[in-house]
Amino acid sequence: MNFSFSELFSYFGGTLGLILTFVILTFMKGKATVKDSLVLFLLFGSLIVILGAITYSGKVLSFPFLLRLDSPLHYIFGPVCFFYTLASFKTDFRFRKVQLLNLLPFLINIVEFIPFYFSSSSYKIDYYNQLNSAGSVILPWHYLFKTISTSGYFVAQLYVFFKYKPNKNTTSTPTPYLVSWFLVFFAGQAVMLGGLIIDQFTSVHLFNDPYRYSITIETFYLYVVTIALLFYPSILYGNPPDEITSKDKYFRSTLTNNDKVDILDDLVAYMQSESKPFLRPKLTLIEVASLLGVSTQNLSQVINERTSLNFNEYVNSLRVEEAKKILSSPEYMKLTIDAIALKAGFNSKSPFYAAFKQFSGMTPKKFVDLLNAKI
Repeated sequence: MNFSFSELFSYFGGTLGLILTFVILTFMKGKATVKDSLVLFLLFGSLIVILGAITYSGKVLSFPFLLRLDSPLHYIFGPVCFFYTLASFKTDFRFRKVQLLNLLPFLINIVEFIPFYFSSSSYKIDYYNQLNSAGSVILPWHYLFKTISTSGYFVAQLYVFFKYKPNKNTTSTPTPYLVSWFLVFFAGQAVMLGGLIIDQFTSVHLFNDPYRYSITIETFYLYVVTIALLFYPSILYGNPPDEITSKDKYFRSTLTNNDKVDILDDLVAYMQSESKPFLRPKLTLIEVASLLGVSTQNLSQVINERTSLNFNEYVNSLRVEEAKKILSSPEYMKLTIDAIALKAGFNSKSPFYAAFKQFSGMTPKKFVDLLNAKI
């Protein structure tokens, strides 16, 4: 049995898509709606290209029961791409029952072909040979409807992309490479649709077999998605919410509660050590994380979740407590505010005043006045 390059290209791409579907469901993490919609894209896309290659190559004559099983699946392509785009960019997107209406063309096509699916093998072989003698197994009306449907969903995807795509005026930061990836995702669809539309509405007929063309382009799509996920698995998380809570911000983290407790204990012990590292004005997150043997991301997460502060705020809170001790001691009478700020670990008076007011609710002078009132 001989195989053309385009066949092998499609068989391997379809198999790769099915394997990737399993890997995403089993091993990869991400936003549930994004994963689900991308899995559906890979699953249906893989079935389309495998069945399509079997059909246009003529090998379907050895498996006539497979003939036209791919036809309804083409009506799924547009909705799945649309939902994948919507899930990736609309942060509060959830699948709802009403959205099942998008499956109507798919279901109608199945009902239409039920008599054919239950017909004899000899009838199916005659049917295929008759169509193929005209140069393609394409059904003109379905070819037109599928082109219109996919084009409509493509326009809807672009609308969602430009409506929900983060920009400099929003508070959210998109998942790395998400926007760039979708430009590639859309470019692939544009190439496929451009060819089909030209072929449909201008009678140019660029392709000897538009069916083979569409199958090849969808196969190429599967390779592109596979490469994107291998190098940029973060695209499975989509766009983060505009208002990020601590839970949302670190939903990718693999830290357990025990890990967090250990990291916080080590941090507190280090900060309360005799050297009092927080008194050094240039103390950084990178330095502390390195000394504790953890990543900066994990240390930042623990501080944020357990103290509701970022690293700089946490360090400043310790400096303010140190400043209170200095202000409460006889030494205070011999020191200026600038000197106290420097002694407590601040670079200058301005951030000292801001931090002192943030963590004590009053200025240093007010704090001293209250102390004197108690004496």
